[in-house]
Amino acid sequence: MARRQQLGEAQIAALYDPPTEQRELVRHDTLSGSDLVAVRRCRGDHNRLGTALMLCYLRHPGRALRAGERPPPALLDFVAAQL
Repeated sequence: MARRQQLGEAQIAALYDPPTEQRELVRHDTLSGSDLVAVRRCRGDHNRLGTALMLCYLRHPGRALRAGERPPPALLDFVAAQL
């Protein structure tokens, strides 16, 4: 039986790419108090930022960072400002 693709490439990218607009960043990537407690347990600033980014990616768009993938600068700045 033939399979049809329901979504186009642009639609798939829109679903799985992290948000970059301020309103979406606030909605999806604001860290809770318990998130901050967990992140602060990490040693070193780079590990804290990486853990916080991983939490954000797992929530939305619901996947882990891929090897070599760089988060958008807007997301990096937003998460770093919370730490």
